[in-house]
Amino acid sequence: MNAPTLRHFARSRPTLSPEMAIRLAWACWSVFLIVPCSFVLWFIWRAGEDQNPLLHSGEEKWFIAAMAYLVLVAPAAFFWREHISSDHRTGKHVSPGTYLVGMIAVWLALLSAGILSLSGCIVIGALVPNVVPAFLSLLLFLMLWPSGKSMMRRVRDRNAPQLHKEHHSAAD
Repeated sequence: MNAPTLRHFARSRPTLSPEMAIRLAWACWSVFLIVPCSFVLWFIWRAGEDQNPLLHSGEEKWFIAAMAYLVLVAPAAFFWREHISSDHRTGKHVSPGTYLVGMIAVWLALLSAGILSLSGCIVIGALVPNVVPAFLSLLLFLMLWPSGKSMMRRVRDRNAPQLHKEHHSAAD
């Protein structure tokens, strides 16, 4: 599927209300939060059982791969989300389907970067340095909690100087 087809699919869902979209977004966000936390707990549990730690070879390769993935895929997901929700830039609200598809795409990009990094921790057998990209992706993920702001119309600031014309009388 290409982007216009996904945009059409997201906009053609008239039965999805903003309230339902925000509920689904919170459910997805919560599940996506549980996945990396479970991964970390499993790694800690597994590391406690291992009597012979793995050789720490390839740490740099996993770290560089995870950082490169995070640096390339996360911005691409943000740009794609902005592309499909281009109506928001013109002051219109974003449809609930478009909001949900865009946010899930960004969350999945961050989640996959974190899982790739945590997989490096498991394969290498050590948290450092591979936990850094996982921490960064989790931090970005936590900052992107579902708010639904883009589904609401933008309210312009009434005190914005570009919206007012100064009227001077001839006596001034």
